[in-house]
Amino acid sequence: MNEENTRKFQVGEEEFSLRNWNFETDYERVTSLLEVVFENELQMKGLEARNIFEEFKSLKPFLNFMGFFSKNYKHVLDGFIIEDSQGEIIASVNVGYSLEDKYEISMVATHPDYRRRGFARKLVNEAIEHSKKLGAKMCILEVLDINEPAYKLYKSLDFVHYDTNTRQKLEPDQLSSVKLVELPKEYQLQELERNKKTNKERYELDLKSTPEEVQIFHPVQKSRYFRPLLIRIIRPIARLVLKPNTKTWSIYKDEKLVGTIYVNLSKKEGIPHRLDLMVDPKHNAKLIEPMLTYALEFIKESLTIEQNVIVEFQTADENQKTICEKHGFVDIETMHLLGLKL
Repeated sequence: MNEENTRKFQVGEEEFSLRNWNFETDYERVTSLLEVVFENELQMKGLEARNIFEEFKSLKPFLNFMGFFSKNYKHVLDGFIIEDSQGEIIASVNVGYSLEDKYEISMVATHPDYRRRGFARKLVNEAIEHSKKLGAKMCILEVLDINEPAYKLYKSLDFVHYDTNTRQKLEPDQLSSVKLVELPKEYQLQELERNKKTNKERYELDLKSTPEEVQIFHPVQKSRYFRPLLIRIIRPIARLVLKPNTKTWSIYKDEKLVGTIYVNLSKKEGIPHRLDLMVDPKHNAKLIEPMLTYALEFIKESLTIEQNVIVEFQTADENQKTICEKHGFVDIETMHLLGLKL
């Protein structure tokens, strides 16, 4: 790393260095730091920090390609690290392009031996300034509900708490006991066909299912559903490069879209399967259980790697929490979502 990218500073009598991180040369040592800092969280999810970065590494060719069309894609894996006088990485943060004018700050990590010395504050401030320079209008991040020191830090930096999400896991040996709950007869399920009509329907459903207070910091992006021509052309190339193992279904009532099921099957040990349920709040009580069990039946039948299944939903959605627990899911974490307008 060039010397001009390194900033020296003192904490007490010790000297430290803060610099931009280099994904290719730093990720091994950052991985080691994350394995120490997030040991419990990673174990609960069935995740391995090394595999997370291996997934990022597999994205690099695609991100480099997309960077020719939008500078934002060049900044998905940005970050900063702090090193001690011996060159050991003792703290790190990632900050990357999320959507449109929004950047996400993540993996704020300080080695336990160096906590409460202002390193996290310094790194988050650096990430905010970096986002501003790249034209971001907003930064978002999430923090464990039990991590009171980090929560207070972000609030002191003027982040606003706008939502809370619960993540649950289902362990592989629980899949065998899944029993399909049929959809009520007035609903129809079909595999999603992407076109102008279904894009418009999904956009409108997302608007209905996302509370107004959440949309202040996490607005439903129309561009997510109505891609520019260039992106539509690139999409098949991206799928060829990334080879995602995903499936999406739509649920209709009286020819109106009222729910979607999304499943992302893991292709690698240490990376969980994921599912996401989006439903019109008016149909939540009738649809969550059939949607959940349909997704789990698909995962069970398509399973090639035995990994945890992760589901995430708004903590306020007590019905989904109850249904997920009924089918063997257990809480792994509750995350506060915070946003900062720049």
